[in-house]
Amino acid sequence: MSGPEQPGTADKTAEATAQPSVDKLSKTLQRGAKISAIVLVVTQSISLIQTLAVARLLSPAEVGAFTAGSILVNFLVTFSEGGLRAALIQREKDLEDAADTVFWVTLVNGIVMSGIAFALSPLIGAFFGGDVAGAVCAATAAVLAIHALTNVPDGLMQRRFNFKRRMIVNPSTAVTFAATAIALSALDFGVWGLVIALYASQVVTLVLTWWLAGWWPGRGHFSFTIWREMARFALPLIASEFAQKGREFAEAGLTGRVLGEASLGMYRYGRRIAALPGTAIIQIASYVLFPAFSRIAKDAGRLRRGFLRAMTALWVTSLPAGALLVAIGEPLVVIALGEQWRGAGLVLMGMAGYGPGMALGSIGKESIKGTGRSRLLNWVTGTSLVVSITALVILLPTLGLLGVGMAASAEALCAGTLAVVIGMRVAGVRVRDALKVLLPVLVAGVAAMGATFVLENGFFHSDGRPIVVGLGLLLVDVLVFLGLYLGLLRILSPSVSRELASGVRSALRRPKKGPTGSDAAVPEPEPEVVPTAAVPTAAGAPTEAIASREATPEWNALDAPTVLIASGEGVETAPPWAVAVTERLYLAPVTPPADGHTNGHTNGHTANGHGPSEDHTNGHSNGHTNGHTNGHTNGHTNGRGPGRARPGHPAHARRDGRHDRDAEPLQIVRRSRHDGS
Repeated sequence: MSGPEQPGTADKTAEATAQPSVDKLSKTLQRGAKISAIVLVVTQSISLIQTLAVARLLSPAEVGAFTAGSILVNFLVTFSEGGLRAALIQREKDLEDAADTVFWVTLVNGIVMSGIAFALSPLIGAFFGGDVAGAVCAATAAVLAIHALTNVPDGLMQRRFNFKRRMIVNPSTAVTFAATAIALSALDFGVWGLVIALYASQVVTLVLTWWLAGWWPGRGHFSFTIWREMARFALPLIASEFAQKGREFAEAGLTGRVLGEASLGMYRYGRRIAALPGTAIIQIASYVLFPAFSRIAKDAGRLRRGFLRAMTALWVTSLPAGALLVAIGEPLVVIALGEQWRGAGLVLMGMAGYGPGMALGSIGKESIKGTGRSRLLNWVTGTSLVVSITALVILLPTLGLLGVGMAASAEALCAGTLAVVIGMRVAGVRVRDALKVLLPVLVAGVAAMGATFVLENGFFHSDGRPIVVGLGLLLVDVLVFLGLYLGLLRILSPSVSRELASGVRSALRRPKKGPTGSDAAVPEPEPEVVPTAAVPTAAGAPTEAIASREATPEWNALDAPTVLIASGEGVETAPPWAVAVTERLYLAPVTPPADGHTNGHTNGHTANGHGPSEDHTNGHSNGHTNGHTNGHTNGHTNGRGPGRARPGHPAHARRDGRHDRDAEPLQIVRRSRHDGS
C-alpha cells in the first residue's frame, strides 16, 4: 500500500528516516532541553494567557460543556495512534518501510475512531444531560483523523532530535488556538468558539509538521510483518495510554455527572493550571529522553548515569512546583480568574502531587520504553487504574472538587513511584543512589511548603486584597518559598544543589554557534570500535588503540565506547565532539590542551598505574611530560601502586573524591592527522 514518490522528496525522505548519530548525544540533549525549555515557556505562557482571557469571557458552565463534548475525542486519540509512533521512534531497522506502515495503519485508525466518536455523540449528550455536549462531541469527531496524519512526521522528527517541532510547531499551535478562542469568545460564539479554535490549531499543526519533517509516504512499503513487530512493542503502550486516558475520562465524566457542568468547567481549568509545571518539565525531558535512551540502551554505564541525571533534574524542579501549589493554589486562581472560579483553586491544591508523580513516571516510562521492555509498563498501567478509580470513588462524594484533585495526585504518585522503581532496575540504578537524590528534595520542599502556607493563610490572605496588592503578596510567597527551599536543599544535599545550579547556568548560557552559524545538530561520523591493541594503518599512517582499562572477563572491548583522537607531531588534540563525549561519559571537567598535557587533563595518572611503568616515565602516558589520560582530574584508574595494574581488579574512576566501581570502560583510538580521516 504505497503511493508514487513525489518529485524532489526522495532525499528529504531518506534524511528523515536515517539513523541519528549518538556521537554528540550529550550536547544534543542539552541543546534539546534548552530549546524545549524556551519553547515551553513561550507556549505555556500563551496557554495561560488564553486560559485567563477565556475564563473572563465564558462561564464555567460553557467551558464545562466543551469539556464534556470533547471528552470522548480525547479518550479515543490513544487508539488512533495505537502506540505506533513510539514504536517508530524506538525502531532501529527498516525505517522507510516502518514509516509507511505506521502512516497507513494510524490513518485508518484515525478515520475509524472519528466515525465511532460521531456515532456515540448522542450517548455523550444523554450522559451529561444536555444537547450541547452531544453536539460538541459530533462536531469534534473529525479531529481524530487530522491528528492521525501527524504521527509519522512528528515521530521521525523526534527520533532525529529535530527540535524544529518544538521551536516552530508548538508555539504556532498555541498561538492559533489562543487567538481564535479569545477572538470568537469575545464575539459571543460561546462554546463553539472553542470548537473552531480546536480545528484551526490542528490544521496548523498538520501543515507545519509535514513541511518541517521532509517526509512523504511512498518511499517505503507497507509490511504486515513490520506491523506485527511494532504492534508487539506498542501494545503495552496502548494499555498505559488507555489507563491514563481512561482515568481522565472517568474523572471528567464523574465530575460532570455528579457535580454538574459548571463544576466540570472548574475541574478543567483547575487541572489545566495544576498540570502546567509538570507538563512543562515532562515535555522538556521526555521529548529527548525516549530517543536518547533508545540510542544508549546497550551501554549500561551511560544508561545508568543518564537515568540518575534525568531523575535529579525532573525531581528537583517538579517537587517544589507541586509543593507551592498547596500553599498558594486557591488564592492564585481567585486572583487570576475571578471569584466564580474558586472551585478551580480547590482542584489546583488537590493536584499538588500530580506534577511530581508525573515526573517520576516520565523518567521511569521513558527508560523502560527506550530499552525495548515495554511489557513492564503493564504493572504501571494496572496500578494506575486501581488507584485512580478507588481514590475517585472515595474522595469525590466526600470532598467534591478537592477530592477529584487529590485522587489525581494519588494516582500520579503511586504509578510514578512504581514506574521509577522498575526503571531503576532496568537502568541498573541502586536504591541508595536514588534516595540520595529524592529524600533531600522532598524534605526541603515540604518544609518550605509548610512555612509558606502559614504565611499566606495566616497573615497575607491574598485573595481578599485588591488584584495588584494580592499579586504582590503572592510574589512574596513565592520568593519566601524559593529561599527556604534552596537554602534547605543546600544544607541537606550540597551535591544536588550544585547539580541544580549547574543546570540553571547551563540553561542560561548562550549556546555556541557552529561553523555555519547555526545551533542545529551536525551528525558526526560513527567512530569505529577497535577491539585490539594494534589497528591496521590507513594510508600508511600509524594508528594506535589505547584501552582505558585493562581487559577483564567482566567486559568486552567491543562494547566499550570509543573516542577518536587525532595525533599530531608531538602534540595530541581532540576534536570538540570527542571532548564532549569524554566529558559526559565520566562527568568530569575537560580543560583545553596546554603545556604538553595529553588531551587537556591535569594532575591525573596514567591508566596503567600510579608509579613508574613500562615505557613510561614517572607514570605518565605516551612519553608526554605531565600528560595524562582519560579525563580524570586527580583520578586514578586500574592500579594502585608502581608498575602495571594488577589484572582482574575492577576499575576505579575517581569522581568527587570517591571511587566508582561501576564506571563503564572507555576506549580511545588515536589516529594520525596525516591518515586523511
